[in-house]
Amino acid sequence: MAAEPIPTSTNELARDAGAVSGPTLASRVLGLLRDSVLASVLGAGTIMDVYATAFMIPNLFRRLVGEGALSVAFVPIFTGWLQRSREEARTVFNATWTLTAIAGVVITLVGIATAGPFIDLFAPGFALTPGKRELATEMLRICFPYIFFMSLLAVAMGALNSLRHFFMPAFAPIVLNVLQIAAALVGAYFVEGPPLHIVCWSVIAAGALQLAIQIPVLRRVGMAPRPVFAFNHPAVRRLLVLMGPSVLGASVYQFNLFIVRALASFQGEGAIAYLYYADRLLEFPLGVFVFAIGSASLTALSRCVKAGDAEGVRRSFAGALALAAALAVPSTVGLVVLREGLMGALFNWNSAVFGDEAVRGCARALLFYALGLVPITAARIYAQLLISHENTSTPAWAAVVSVIVNGTSALMLIGPLPAGSLPSALLPLQHSIAFADLGYAGLALATTIAALANVLFLAIWTARHHATPLFTRGDLVRHAKIALASLVMGVVLVGLETWAPLPLVASPRALALLLLHVGIGGVLYLAVLRALRSPEFGSLAALAQLRR
Repeated sequence: MAAEPIPTSTNELARDAGAVSGPTLASRVLGLLRDSVLASVLGAGTIMDVYATAFMIPNLFRRLVGEGALSVAFVPIFTGWLQRSREEARTVFNATWTLTAIAGVVITLVGIATAGPFIDLFAPGFALTPGKRELATEMLRICFPYIFFMSLLAVAMGALNSLRHFFMPAFAPIVLNVLQIAAALVGAYFVEGPPLHIVCWSVIAAGALQLAIQIPVLRRVGMAPRPVFAFNHPAVRRLLVLMGPSVLGASVYQFNLFIVRALASFQGEGAIAYLYYADRLLEFPLGVFVFAIGSASLTALSRCVKAGDAEGVRRSFAGALALAAALAVPSTVGLVVLREGLMGALFNWNSAVFGDEAVRGCARALLFYALGLVPITAARIYAQLLISHENTSTPAWAAVVSVIVNGTSALMLIGPLPAGSLPSALLPLQHSIAFADLGYAGLALATTIAALANVLFLAIWTARHHATPLFTRGDLVRHAKIALASLVMGVVLVGLETWAPLPLVASPRALALLLLHVGIGGVLYLAVLRALRSPEFGSLAALAQLRR
């Protein structure tokens, strides 16, 4: 069978990313609707703190074991065997699937049995509020099987992406959003009080359905899953070697999120909820475009590396980074300028549980989170470049640096922590280095500083060790045009906010006004890119085609 063509131009990469970003865009829009519904029924207090923690823990494991380690390590290995022999690639896929299923069962059972200690680790401050730790433990036991289904989904996603089938893996999260919306609305109608239990049970149902819809596609491409216990296969052994450092390297953001949530549990009612809603808005551009470009770039880079095409590697990397920047930079500007209007229009539908105080609290967290969008984006592309060379140790070292920077920055910015939050011997030290008292907002800023440390480490290492220069003068000009267009857009958005400020209460008028601001800003940004003859204008047009 002839090998799939290698996409090396930015437009080709954009079209592959478009196959991911099309359904992902629908998923993220539904995700905003889901969070809006959750804000109306669960609020921004204790109940939402519990849900966000119970869902965050298996979701963290999903990104560490699934997307973070398994999928990114699996793609270059599977791609290499696919180019040698499709039959051998099928064996590699099924052996990996079988091993992942066994590991998923073990992790799930251990997680259910140790749910209480997990809550103590991830949200130690819950023990200070009577009943909060116990409720979170119960909800975590319900949600934990999600990791089993998501681990198998990661294998399916890796195989399908390697075969340049991007649509169905990207479509899967839509299922989660639809089921959670339905669960929240049905629960709010039939259950007295917040429908927390029903929302958590919908997580498991969504995980099973997300995996089930991949099976027909796998069968069509000749990769129907079946048990194969070839754990001594060289590809499986190599996968296990790469997965260790990949857990750190590709999922550093999740480690930092863990630190943030653990410390936020000591910041009183609603702190975790504020960070959750702010993070959801940050995840919108990350999930719709950046991670889509990352998935497509890993496939393209892996193919170029296996083919020994150094110039193709350079073009794919530079194009992916420029395309990601063309989306991340204006998104950062928009999130910063419109932060309060976004929170109000999207989430403040029920002021009894999510009022102006919650809007401002979430907007404050979003301000500092949004500043990390560009470094998170760049780090993702750099990590994909290294992983395509089967180098997962360097991203792992970058992750270690980032986690250290995040923890240190958080302790310095959060303000003096209360007794019981740290070992008694460390508490005076934390008080002595806490030079700012930003509270939960300091945790968001620490995440941004850690993301910056992560990308700087990766960029410096790559510049010193990569044989081919990754940037030309033309690449730098491309980024300068993106920055200029984003600056013009930002100035206009500030003017719009002064002329027609966005209300803090959700309504059809508030949504229409928000869409008007976003639309004017987006059109102006694209117009400036076109006037500057930026290559990214054409790439964004290719991305918008959302071709399969």
